Amino acid sequence: MKPLLIKMQVRFFKQPMDFRIWLFHVLAFGGIAISFCTAFISLIMDMWETAALAAILIALSLGLILFTQKTGKYQTAYVLTVIFIFMLFVPMMFFTSGGHRSGMPSVFLLAVLFTILMIKGRAALLISLLEILEYSAVCVFAYYHPELVTHYETEDQILIDIVFAFTCVSLICGLVLFFHLREYDHQRELLHEQNEKLRRYDDSRSAFLTTVSHEVKNPLNAINLYARDTLELMEEEALDVLEIQNNQRVIEEMVARIDRILTDLKDTVAIEQGRLALNLAPMRLSRLLREVSDTYFGKDVLAGSELVLDLDENLPPIRADYARIVQVVTNLLSNAIRYTKAGTIRISLFQARGEQTVVIADNGDGMKEEIREKAFKGYVSSDKEYWRHGIGLYVSHQIVEAHGGRIWIESKLGEGTTVTFTLPGEER
Repeated sequence: MKPLLIKMQVRFFKQPMDFRIWLFHVLAFGGIAISFCTAFISLIMDMWETAALAAILIALSLGLILFTQKTGKYQTAYVLTVIFIFMLFVPMMFFTSGGHRSGMPSVFLLAVLFTILMIKGRAALLISLLEILEYSAVCVFAYYHPELVTHYETEDQILIDIVFAFTCVSLICGLVLFFHLREYDHQRELLHEQNEKLRRYDDSRSAFLTTVSHEVKNPLNAINLYARDTLELMEEEALDVLEIQNNQRVIEEMVARIDRILTDLKDTVAIEQGRLALNLAPMRLSRLLREVSDTYFGKDVLAGSELVLDLDENLPPIRADYARIVQVVTNLLSNAIRYTKAGTIRISLFQARGEQTVVIADNGDGMKEEIREKAFKGYVSSDKEYWRHGIGLYVSHQIVEAHGGRIWIESKLGEGTTVTFTLPGEER
């Protein structure tokens, strides 16, 4: 018996469901329980008509439950409940259960309440108004035609019926209102959380636009400056070719920097939409690290810092997306160079526990602990600059994890930063 009750509780009341469906289940099972008690009491009091109507209500309630479980047409069940139970059987039971000198007026109240809660929109107000008019007319008609009412024989029977009806209706209404208010509070909390998320999203959106403007404006200013300087140099009679070439290299680096920013922005959208694709192919990490260092970060970019390569050249190939790993290394190395002034930047590659590990360490500015903890989450602000670390680390984190690897940061303010990431060490 207990497992059956638990199963019914989970099926009809525990699982997430629309409030009206839950309400219908409460009414149906509550109505069945009340009808059983009514039928039992009516048989004791020899009120056979009331007992017969209670039995019909039990059968009708069970039929509606089976109908909704089989078809899922709860809105139809609500309408049938209102028409056949509230507006037909309840008035009939009023005449067979003592009229206005009984507990039936309490049942009228229950019917009106459930109609308002179950039916949607203006139809609920219209139908409940019709019920009120019907119940009022029934009471007046029964008052003027007492011969049509089956009265209780003693005051004790009247008292028992009133107390029984009042208790049942109060319990059901109290239960419904309790859970309704609890659901209201829950929805209010969810709404508050959603509003907070929307507020944070709005703040992030504003910050995002500021980030893009800030990150792109600096290289654009540099391009403009060096382009004008090149034009002025070309107007001189004795061309300073070395200076012009240096300006062009700077412009090229600034264009590459803007390209990396836009690529990261595009990949951020792809990541959030679940569209980050990988083109896996055999590759050697040592060769990639050396090529990235030589191609993107020459001596002119280092600004007095020393770039040291400590690479195990004998490691076997791995399967990875070459362009994506270049993107990761470029992001990490550009951060290291950007925040290291006349220091040392070391790139290491080794294999341990079946993984190939890349370490990019610098002795530059370092990070605050709160910045380090949030570095892979997107846009992280700093006191020194509005945007200390942008979306590059976020994108790098997603790319490494998409390869089945790991990435983490060790940093201390004023003592440098070490970023380590691993990739599976064998071809997959």
